[in-house]
Amino acid sequence: MRDNNANFKIQSWPRRWYTFNFQKIPAIFITIGVVFFTAFLDFEVQGTTIKLQSHIAAIRKFLNTPLNNFSAFLLFLIYLVAILQLFNSLGYAKHRSGKSLIFLSFLTILQTTAVGIYTYIFFNEQASRLDYVIDNVARFSYTIFIIGTIFFLIGTFFAWLYVDWTYVKSKE
Repeated sequence: MRDNNANFKIQSWPRRWYTFNFQKIPAIFITIGVVFFTAFLDFEVQGTTIKLQSHIAAIRKFLNTPLNNFSAFLLFLIYLVAILQLFNSLGYAKHRSGKSLIFLSFLTILQTTAVGIYTYIFFNEQASRLDYVIDNVARFSYTIFIIGTIFFLIGTFFAWLYVDWTYVKSKE
């Protein structure tokens, strides 16, 4: 009898968690995406060999090229949208309003487009310049952004599933 009760609790826990937290699932995926976008910024710890080269080191090789400033702008835009998306997804998790969903979708489309163009710049540079080859740093940079975009798309998909179109903001 005891085994049945313990088994019952194990089976019902995921269902119970989902019942009380389903509206937070988009925010969870988007938060993971934001971590991918923002946690891998270039850094170097002075006095040690600990160093990470990613986004800034990747676009630094575009100096004196036509897409130099545009790649820097895209990097800035990707970071800005990621931070806006974090706050928007947390607000969506609280209310599940249609306005938040539309803004969340717009930011996801903007982010996906910016990451796509950012990735395209690397391949365009390799095709148009003989002295440029996509190295591991550049590959790491755009791969991290693509993974973050995938998490944003999954979070937006779940947001569309859980939107409350009847939400009306009440005065507090």
